[in-house]
Amino acid sequence: MTERSDPPESQESIGRRLRETREALDLSPREFCEAVGFSKTQLENYEAGRRLMKPAMAVLVINAFPNAKLDFNWIYHGDLAGTSHGFAQRILAQRGSERAA
Repeated sequence: MTERSDPPESQESIGRRLRETREALDLSPREFCEAVGFSKTQLENYEAGRRLMKPAMAVLVINAFPNAKLDFNWIYHGDLAGTSHGFAQRILAQRGSERAA
């Protein structure tokens, strides 16, 4: 499913970006949960789009990875402009390899 199939602010789109973020940071679900302070169940529910990640939870993600320069625009709207160049490149590369598959 591509980003265009859901509104950028949908639970599913936010969950997809959270998964993309974790994968771009090259972290396992366990490593990501430890860094952010999520439980495994929380992460699974967010990534699957079963639960909407509230702003307070997004702040935990943003603060856990300062070098990526994550922000609300990326998490909630899919706008990579405020993120670090390296992070944005990894996201775009991931998306390119998904399309090619």
